[in-house]
Amino acid sequence: MGMYTITLEKTAKVPKKVLFELLTDHGNLGRFFNGQYNLIKEGKPESNGIGAIREVSNGLFTVQEQVIDYKQNEHLHYKIIQGAAVEEHGGWIKFNSLNAHDSMIHYRIMFTPKVKGTGWIMKYLIEKQIKRALDNLADYGEDHWQP
Repeated sequence: MGMYTITLEKTAKVPKKVLFELLTDHGNLGRFFNGQYNLIKEGKPESNGIGAIREVSNGLFTVQEQVIDYKQNEHLHYKIIQGAAVEEHGGWIKFNSLNAHDSMIHYRIMFTPKVKGTGWIMKYLIEKQIKRALDNLADYGEDHWQP
């Protein structure tokens, strides 16, 4: 089976530090993504950093994601370690400043489905969910951040 890739970018009128803090606050990701998020193991050097494990439940499925690379205000790299309908799944989120008050999120996911022939629909559903979450994140950041 082949590997599928999803690449999304989202700009926001918020400094990257604000977006990074919002997107790496594992316990509160449910306000942007469809599902419940719980930090079940703290990471290092920050509780949401390397080694952190979050449990994600959307009502149908529960998966565990582990942070495998983390640089504060720069990037986050995670992989699914349990419960998914994929052989492998990695997510890379990078934050770039466009200027003092604007930033861009680069979000890339690569996965290989367990069941042949399901990759296209999985890609469509994941991409739709992540796009909506990034829109929600940008809107929230812009509504709550004060320069």
